[in-house]
Amino acid sequence: MKKSKVVSLTEAMQEVHDGDCIAMGAVVEDRRPVAAACELIRQGKKNLIILAECSLSEDILVGGGCVSAYRGTYTAIGAFGISPCTKRFAEEGKVVVDDIGHIDVCLGALATMAGAPFIASRTTLGTDVLNPAFDNVAKIRNMARNPETLPAKKYVLIEDPFYGMGTVQLHPAMKFDVFINHVQYAGEEGTVRIDGSLVFDHFAVHGAKKVIVTAEQVVPEEYLRRDPNRNQIPCTSVDMVVEVPWGGHPGQVYNFYDMDIPFMMDYVNKAKTDEGFKKWADEWIFDVKNHEGYLNKLGAARLEKLRALPPYGYRPRTKGGAK
Repeated sequence: MKKSKVVSLTEAMQEVHDGDCIAMGAVVEDRRPVAAACELIRQGKKNLIILAECSLSEDILVGGGCVSAYRGTYTAIGAFGISPCTKRFAEEGKVVVDDIGHIDVCLGALATMAGAPFIASRTTLGTDVLNPAFDNVAKIRNMARNPETLPAKKYVLIEDPFYGMGTVQLHPAMKFDVFINHVQYAGEEGTVRIDGSLVFDHFAVHGAKKVIVTAEQVVPEEYLRRDPNRNQIPCTSVDMVVEVPWGGHPGQVYNFYDMDIPFMMDYVNKAKTDEGFKKWADEWIFDVKNHEGYLNKLGAARLEKLRALPPYGYRPRTKGGAK
């Protein structure tokens, strides 16, 4: 019998070290590891380098003072606007930013999965992503606990040697010290099943030195193996598994629960100022002590109103967003 990889959220987040390059799976406010982000703040992590995107869970980390640099593409919380803490910290020079092309983030993760050092792309040609004046990769590399995790150069331009189609950009593979992924189901040994969009999670796990999966439900491996075609990440790619029900709240997790719009609006409004974020964090991170306290404070009645309804996989709303 293989050894179970199930640990507590506290134990799992202790594997993230100051100065690590980390990425968090999924996208925007969908299937984001918010509970993991809150635990990292409770543990006082510092100088983390965020890769790929800086949306809901990452913005909370920025506000909590855990982040020194961000190297990625998408910096907003969907319809709720630009990530408020990230915007403030970037404008005040508290976080170093290095922009990467949107598709290039996915291609970089794909290159890592394929074992390639780089991948060719033309998606950011003609944009300020390639402007040397905004190239901060060397600065961020010097800030990393493991500098070799980040590329020595942001990009290289060459002429297509195969078909003569002009200039192409060589984009380095994206590597991570730690990849944290929130999913619907995980087995005790680490097999992962994701419902809905995979984003680039199934690529990114192969580029991380350590992969931590938080799951809405931990289930027997035997259950997942009954239908292996629905499993996207093998147990061999996962180091730790944590059962964290409602671990993506206030975001949504397809087939489990919908977005908590009032909570999201409250966060975005408060996080626009240092004082407002501190007030929010005191209430929802520090005073509740842990994720169980967070859920108790939310209350069963509030959570039940968010629960996804079959066959939709989410909570249908009337026009205008009212439930």
